[in-house]
Amino acid sequence: MKYMAMAAAGVCLLAMSAGTISVQAAGATEAKAPIVLAQAEMKKETTTQKVKRKVKRAWRNITGTQFDVACPAILPLSHSTCTETGSRNAARAKCQAANPLCSVSAVK
Repeated sequence: MKYMAMAAAGVCLLAMSAGTISVQAAGATEAKAPIVLAQAEMKKETTTQKVKRKVKRAWRNITGTQFDVACPAILPLSHSTCTETGSRNAARAKCQAANPLCSVSAVK
């Protein structure tokens, strides 16, 4: 019985998200979408912000530890590098956290 109730709730949610069932408020003349997705326009980057980002990247490349990242770990299809600051183990952990399911090794 519990599974039937869960299945019925799932079917209702699926139907509502597909738009086949419209829920109207009392007295409303037209149905409104329950969820409205709005994407804000990307903020334009100023020259100062671009320079700061480039300086941070250059500083990280100079002082950070670089690792080779191969994704996915079993059969590598793409390779990239990851540069992080901190001790070697902490930097490796940051790279692994940023690239899940990837193999992280020292740059050769």
